[in-house]
Amino acid sequence: MILKKTFILSLFPSFLLLQVSAKPFLSYRSLIIQKDFCDTVPVKDSVHNQVFEKVEIEASFPGGTDAWRNFLGQTLNPKVAAKRKAPKGAYTVWIQFIVDKEGRLSEFRALTNQGYGMEEEVIRTLKKSPRWIPASQDGKNVKAYRKQPITFVVE
Repeated sequence: MILKKTFILSLFPSFLLLQVSAKPFLSYRSLIIQKDFCDTVPVKDSVHNQVFEKVEIEASFPGGTDAWRNFLGQTLNPKVAAKRKAPKGAYTVWIQFIVDKEGRLSEFRALTNQGYGMEEEVIRTLKKSPRWIPASQDGKNVKAYRKQPITFVVE
């Protein structure tokens, strides 16, 4: 069975809509633009290390939105919810993680519990990600939290 994938992707933080059906087709829909946060709120991770929740410049995927879309399209399995018998509908999964000063991703945490293996699939995909462009605060690279929403649609 060939499955349909439809993506809705915006600038970071982004929404990604994966639509699964029996029709063979790949298309990209319009972008949903989200407001980026610019306030600075440091969270103490250790005595000499801070993790920022909000920064002047958010961490971003190298190559921008198109590269992020391509990476997700090649790496994320949109069939995971359908294979686990999820009812028809849209399921938005939120994953929080840290992008360190060198662009490495770590400390993945699901903020939702939609089930059907969706949170695990997004975390698996993020762990395969290449290094990101780190967040910036006062002209310096900083360790910062990111939240990534991805929406699975089961038809």
